Amino acid sequence: MYFIDHSLLQARHSSSRALVGRGSLNQAGVLTETAWKNASEQCAENVVCIVPAGEAWLLSANMTVDALKIEGIFKWDDTVPGIVLTIGWLNVEPGGNLKVGSAIAPIGAVPGVTATIYIKRTAINQHPVHGDRFLNGNGSTIDIHGLPMARTWCLLNRTARAGSTELFLNFDPSAMGWKVGDRIGLATTSMGTSTKHQIVAIREATDEPLVLASAVAGQQEAQLPASNTIDDNMDSLWSSYLAKAEENWIVFNFSVPHDLTRFRFYWQEPRYAPQYLVEVQHPGSEKWTTAANVTNGYDAGEIALSEICVRAVRMVAAYAPLWNRGYNGKAGTEPAWSGLWLKEAQFWGRATNTKLPTVIVLDTPVLADHLGGLRELEGRTFEMAAEVVNLERTVLVTGDHEDFYESLQGYSTAMMDSGLMDVRYARFEFCGRRDFLGMYCLHLHMCKSCPECVIQGNAVVDGQQVGITIHDTHQALIDNNVVWDARAAGIHTEDGNEMNNIISNNVLICSFWTVCAVPWLGKVSGLGAGIFLIGMTNDLLYNRVIGYDQGLYTPGSAFQNGQGAAWGKVCPQNMPFGTFRGNVCHDNPRYGIYLDNQYPRNLKRDINGYVVGGCPQFDENGKDNGVTPPNLIEDHFDWHNTFNGQYSMGDISYVRYISVNNGHSMYWKTSKNFADGVSHHVIDSIFANDPRDSIGQLQVYGPSGPFTFKFTNNSFLGGPVGTAALCAGQHCGLGGAGGPCNVQYLLEGVNWSGLMRSQKRIQFGVNTASFGQVQPIFLAKDDSLGGFRSMVSQHLNGFANVGCTQQDYSWDSGFACDQPIRRLNFWVLVDQGNLKLSGPGYDNVDINYAYPVLGLNAGVMQMEPMHKGYGLPVLAGGSYTVFSDAWRGGVAVEFSDPEVAEYFGVTDHLSLKVVNGTTCNLSSGDPRNFLTPLGLNGQASTMSLEGLLTCFIQGEVLPDMGVGGSSGGGSSGGGAEDHTGVHGMES
Repeated sequence: MYFIDHSLLQARHSSSRALVGRGSLNQAGVLTETAWKNASEQCAENVVCIVPAGEAWLLSANMTVDALKIEGIFKWDDTVPGIVLTIGWLNVEPGGNLKVGSAIAPIGAVPGVTATIYIKRTAINQHPVHGDRFLNGNGSTIDIHGLPMARTWCLLNRTARAGSTELFLNFDPSAMGWKVGDRIGLATTSMGTSTKHQIVAIREATDEPLVLASAVAGQQEAQLPASNTIDDNMDSLWSSYLAKAEENWIVFNFSVPHDLTRFRFYWQEPRYAPQYLVEVQHPGSEKWTTAANVTNGYDAGEIALSEICVRAVRMVAAYAPLWNRGYNGKAGTEPAWSGLWLKEAQFWGRATNTKLPTVIVLDTPVLADHLGGLRELEGRTFEMAAEVVNLERTVLVTGDHEDFYESLQGYSTAMMDSGLMDVRYARFEFCGRRDFLGMYCLHLHMCKSCPECVIQGNAVVDGQQVGITIHDTHQALIDNNVVWDARAAGIHTEDGNEMNNIISNNVLICSFWTVCAVPWLGKVSGLGAGIFLIGMTNDLLYNRVIGYDQGLYTPGSAFQNGQGAAWGKVCPQNMPFGTFRGNVCHDNPRYGIYLDNQYPRNLKRDINGYVVGGCPQFDENGKDNGVTPPNLIEDHFDWHNTFNGQYSMGDISYVRYISVNNGHSMYWKTSKNFADGVSHHVIDSIFANDPRDSIGQLQVYGPSGPFTFKFTNNSFLGGPVGTAALCAGQHCGLGGAGGPCNVQYLLEGVNWSGLMRSQKRIQFGVNTASFGQVQPIFLAKDDSLGGFRSMVSQHLNGFANVGCTQQDYSWDSGFACDQPIRRLNFWVLVDQGNLKLSGPGYDNVDINYAYPVLGLNAGVMQMEPMHKGYGLPVLAGGSYTVFSDAWRGGVAVEFSDPEVAEYFGVTDHLSLKVVNGTTCNLSSGDPRNFLTPLGLNGQASTMSLEGLLTCFIQGEVLPDMGVGGSSGGGSSGGGAEDHTGVHGMES
């Protein structure tokens, strides 16, 4: 599992700060005992109690006031147990300090000491700005320090089966600081409900699930062997079809002797065993001894055993009761000779003469299976394990909550206006005020640069509006917090200018996605997530999100101008990411990681994160303004989500990405070439699907558009495959996707060997317009395409005439070529009608007008309306002719990409003759500064396409466009000279 070392972070976020205020200090800078006033004796219950500036109060007994205003120092006595402060609101005024424990003396360091701040529903005396029901600071300091825990969360070390009350953890519970009585949460691993429990004991485990070494049977079908009963897969089974009366038995062998406590068999109706014996065999003996006689085999459930030092177990079915079996344990027509169907056998116990690990014992059994430990697939291991989070702390902030779920109102906390909040190891429950701006469970509000602001180790439990909000604050540490059922968002960067905050090792769990997917602050219920970023330039390190509608969400396109005070001063869709590394999203019913529509660029920002330049796609010279080097998504792990990925994204690279058992291994519609010209879209990554898991299928839905998609050193494991392991051009030609669809998929080091047999490797187009199934191109120079250099769609049958050979189903019946196939595109602002391309691959072939080909196999091209482009694969080095009944406006012509030329070590060329014009000599190295993922939309307004392009077809002048050129059509070569505004192609 991932866990970050905080030694460097803590140096930045040092807690050794002097107290704020003007109390009586000794030479060491510490308030003397005689300076403290007894806080509980200073005010009546129904007043606004004020701690004056220059005074220091010590709370050593319960205290109830209508409200508390702190101008001096208000300190909690960390030696007295059970103190409760009851208030309607609390505000720490400028220069004041609320101090509940400290890093040196946290609440709970003295055994039995706890602190509770109880916030009432209403106050008699309303605050003039914030009303009531809050704990805030304003240009002041809030210090809250509960007893630190070695770990606030861990993972299950072994799978917890439904009905279990014992959890095996991957760390010793006592060493983590967990205790009997602590409330804990257990994350779902089945797209179900995460549940809360209480620890009632910490002790050695009663037993543990046992691993069987082998299984053999008296009779088995070759394709349904006995080993299927010990593969941890309920979808496989053993069959004893046509077994003789004495052959309906199966033996389970252990690698070492074990003491057995219980077992369970999972039968497949109607071929179950109504009656059977369970026998055991001990080391050094061939004798079988009866351990259990089962007479209700249909629904026996778990059966207790008490057997010591067992090396093997045998199940022997009685033959006569096998006749006339039916469903639901009732009589039927199933004959005895049809044998048995056993899906899985499970045994519990321990290895003989060994001690079991320590477990936590729960007050209530778990309701479903929760995965734990490591899962192996095709030689790779994946830690698909449920999070166990500790929800108990020695400091509790709570309040009135009888109508919490009806009114949607709790209390809120905040530090505002350049103050300092250092809150560690406290529990905040029943917090947040739905649809009240700024009223969140924990809130850093306009603290500006605040490297000493720390929110660490806290438990936020049941929030009506966001768990932790970072708003116009920079350089804070948000670390090791546990957030449970925070509606709308677990962690939120609010306006868009938030920068350089470290958000690390937090676990954010929604017990069920519908609990947290709520409308909030004018946003629809689907606009929320476990981690919800509008301010993008923050470090996300080793966080985990479970059960939210979206896991990690960067909705830059929904907030293109930012929010609040940052509105119009930021461009979140183009803000570079910080370091995104080691995050895990699982069991989120929509997206795991969801990067939406992000294109980070080279921005210029002031110290508060406001942009002063750099948001446009092109710089002042018309060059691609994508961030260089690109942003990275490193070591991210998605599992058990429906989707992962983004709609449209560029200059962001997935590095060592892992996707296991998701509905879509990756989902992507549009992208672009990297501004640095060398990076990879996905590299050193794994896409896997374990067939033993009922969730997920293996399918990467890749993007399309005028670029080369670099897919490098990636492996596919398992199955079953959905549409195909790798599908080119998701949604191409339709809303939100790229186009035209002749994207170049450049594969290198792609390993298909881990796929299940007979699985489809690639597909040309998925959920696309018609041409999306015809235009994509796959390229390689190694074995990624079975040794071929290029592959085009099965519908382009004319490529058989240039030496390409049609492949089988696993390659989508595409035509594989040893020749270099590249993309050719024509970009327009006006529909030219059908264009006709002739040349290698399109000559001497019968035209196919059937869907989805529509003449493309013979070079008849229709305009892709979303991006106003035409395109087809062509043979590099070939000579082609393009014809139009009447060229209208200017037509920009583009051929291949420099990335492809660099990879193959050869600059590609193409000769293109324009009917009624001249011949263009195209190159993969031609400039293409004008081109965006949306075609000509968004091109650089300072660039003249005629002056830039190698091939520019001049058409009929259109009055509303001001396009120059002759009506007969022609072409012009390009140069580097800038003629701004010529031909009116700028949008």
